[in-house]
Amino acid sequence: MVKNRFKIVIFDCDGVLVDSEPIINRIFAETLTEAGFPITYAEVTQKFIGKSLKTCLEIIEASYKKPLPKNFVELCKEREIAPLQQELQPVSGITEILEQITLPKCVASNSSHRHIQMVLKLTGLLDKFDGKLYSANDVSRPKPFPDVYLYAAEQMNSNPEDCAVIEDSVTGVQAAYAAGMTVFGYAHQSDRTALAEAGAKIVFNDMRQLAKLL
Repeated sequence: MVKNRFKIVIFDCDGVLVDSEPIINRIFAETLTEAGFPITYAEVTQKFIGKSLKTCLEIIEASYKKPLPKNFVELCKEREIAPLQQELQPVSGITEILEQITLPKCVASNSSHRHIQMVLKLTGLLDKFDGKLYSANDVSRPKPFPDVYLYAAEQMNSNPEDCAVIEDSVTGVQAAYAAGMTVFGYAHQSDRTALAEAGAKIVFNDMRQLAKLL
């Protein structure tokens, strides 16, 4: 069982709780390319991991020097539903870890509330968080700004220094570090060195190790 060095544990969602990023990035690359913004899956993964959708869209429009179609976001969201329903899995080991961690838990993500709820419901993880789901849409600035993490701590009645954060992206690590929290970098699909340089105190590859690390 986890020793109470921390008072709460805050989880990022995509890539930490659910293995959604490969599916979402694939659909994003396909939809962008069809809309006249040619980009590969590898480029999407490299450029946009951990960033909010709004930030991604701003980067794309600036890079291609033209606006995206008005219905682009709706089209992406529509196209994601079937693949997520068919393919989405929880991150390996996370279900057991959520059972082992007895501290209060919440989610703080750059994704929308609709997305967070959908992917957690599809993977059977929604009830593990007792409605404590926080989105960058709740605050004025997304990660890498610390706003969503500070908001989550406030909602959970905790000080930032008492919070452990589990993140898998440089953007997310930067946000939690800027919030004054202790960051654990999950590097299963991420660059270990980059996570450490962004501020992760401990970097680990196997989610099953988390309970012992906290």
